[in-house]
Amino acid sequence: MAVCALVGGGTVKQRLADAYDEHLGDLDSDEFPTDLRQDFETLYDALHCIRPESRGSPVRASIRKMSAVEADVHAGAIFRLYSELLHNGKVNGSLSVVRKKQEQQDTFLPKFLSSVD
Repeated sequence: MAVCALVGGGTVKQRLADAYDEHLGDLDSDEFPTDLRQDFETLYDALHCIRPESRGSPVRASIRKMSAVEADVHAGAIFRLYSELLHNGKVNGSLSVVRKKQEQQDTFLPKFLSSVD
């Protein structure tokens, strides 16, 4: 869904903020395969480098301070992460990171939410 947000309407900064806040902000780097963790951590660091002046989001504050070129680079990073996950079979139908089978057993997920037809 983050990739879909990146190709939607609006400026690259708006699309980057929406993609991250709405679809990636609750992920931890340890949810990614080992070879992609550093890439996600780099993205996370870039989008959390500015402290908001008020009760705003650090992501929105960080993106507001970026140039359009910098935002484009980070949007590209999201796409590359997705592409690598897809290429390695680590993405399920709803475009979220697939956890290892053992990790999935720890959390009950109803069959209708976990199957893709």
